[in-house]
Amino acid sequence: MYYRLPLIGKNARLSKRLGLDDQRWFNSEREVCNSFLPFYDQYNADEYHYEQSSRYLNKVGDTGISPMKWYTWLGLSIMVLIEAAGFAYVLAGFTIQDGSESIQIQAAVGIALLISVLLVGFTHAMGGELYRNQQIGKVRLHWNHDPQKPGVIAPDLNIGLKSKTNALDDNQPSWRQMANRLAKANAGFTKSWTMSIVTVVFISIVAVGATYVRGQVLEKLAIEEISGHEQEGMGSPFDVQDPFAESAPAELTAYNDEAEDKAFRDAINAHKRGGWMTFIMLAVIFAAMQAYSIYLGFKSTFSGKESPAAYDATYKFSNVNAYIEYYAAQQANVERVAQSVLSHLQSKIAINAQRSAGEQHVIYAANNPSSRNFLNYYKLRALKNAETPELIKTQYPEYQPAQQAAPQMAPQPAPQPMMQPAAQPAVEPAYQPAPQPVPQPEMAPTAESFLSDVDIINKVKNNDLDGLTDEQIVAALKAISNEPKPETAEERLARLQKQAMTS
Repeated sequence: MYYRLPLIGKNARLSKRLGLDDQRWFNSEREVCNSFLPFYDQYNADEYHYEQSSRYLNKVGDTGISPMKWYTWLGLSIMVLIEAAGFAYVLAGFTIQDGSESIQIQAAVGIALLISVLLVGFTHAMGGELYRNQQIGKVRLHWNHDPQKPGVIAPDLNIGLKSKTNALDDNQPSWRQMANRLAKANAGFTKSWTMSIVTVVFISIVAVGATYVRGQVLEKLAIEEISGHEQEGMGSPFDVQDPFAESAPAELTAYNDEAEDKAFRDAINAHKRGGWMTFIMLAVIFAAMQAYSIYLGFKSTFSGKESPAAYDATYKFSNVNAYIEYYAAQQANVERVAQSVLSHLQSKIAINAQRSAGEQHVIYAANNPSSRNFLNYYKLRALKNAETPELIKTQYPEYQPAQQAAPQMAPQPAPQPMMQPAAQPAVEPAYQPAPQPVPQPEMAPTAESFLSDVDIINKVKNNDLDGLTDEQIVAALKAISNEPKPETAEERLARLQKQAMTS
């Protein structure tokens, strides 16, 4: 959106750049297209990636695992927060004893949030660790029963989904395939219990500590109630006795006081037992809540190194056709937005070229942008990436070996005259036919071999690249860039005026 803003938009600034490259694209057009290419490439999809993503999940054993949704995280956090709120309020009373009620409530909220975040994080990590330990146990079980097992379990680090090497271990045992993809495995490929121990200790401390603190508060309230009741029974030293009132016998008064005190203490003890049972039930509920959080972590954590990427590529789609169609639609959306921004820029370039450009080929290119669209730029970039760089040969003088002088032979002694046999007639060599040239195999003519250079250039201008090789396309692009620029009306008028004056 910020590309099209008037005055301060990016297109307003880019439209003032009127430089052309060798392909007759404005540099500002290239900059706009390059800014959208990462988003377009992000939605590149093919059948191979979908198939290998599914096979990756099958090999590592993560088929059926799905990460927790945001609403699951939210609900779990709220439940843990409610559970921790009561304990945090009691704890805040001991933490800030001299604070007001509002300050203690604020402290309780902060403590509850802290405890909730730690509990949710620890329990989820523990669930993931338990799931990875289960996967490691499967690997070691099958490895122990493999008659051709190696001495140690050494994962192949070259196996990967993004590197397109997921199929390298198709012929290997299943335990080897799983071992090659498991994440966070130690050197000995053994189970790890670090997070489990830390989480269990933390949960135990919170559960026992919360129950103990609540119990002590209950004991404190019971002691205060008993103390207040005893002071009421003793009466006030300033009370005035009525001398004419009849008093009950001392034995009856003592019996009534003892019965009343016993009933009060029984009520206090019953209240304490009920309170302790309530706190124990809260501790059990707290532990059950953490067990449920661990279970969610166990069921929603991937064990493979690239399982999240494989899951993202497959979980929305029932088959490969739906996968291809979805990403094709996403690419079409990106292409639509990119072309809209590019067209807006080209309209501004045409206006600025008429105002400030003095070169006619710049004005002509600005007024004819039909072939410079986003898809053509994407194809042009693909051709450039696939183009093989030309080898520049350096001319060297041919190597001339030095002439070596023939070795001088020692003079031989003159032969003694001997009887020469009668001269034999020279034998003519047998007739040898001249070597015939080996016929070369004829290549079957192709459709491209009948195209002339002009036809190839016209096809490239019309963006019809079917049936053309990369070399033909590159040669045509070079020829197009070297074509003479068309004569404008102003240039024609100047030429005719000059011709009229000279004639």
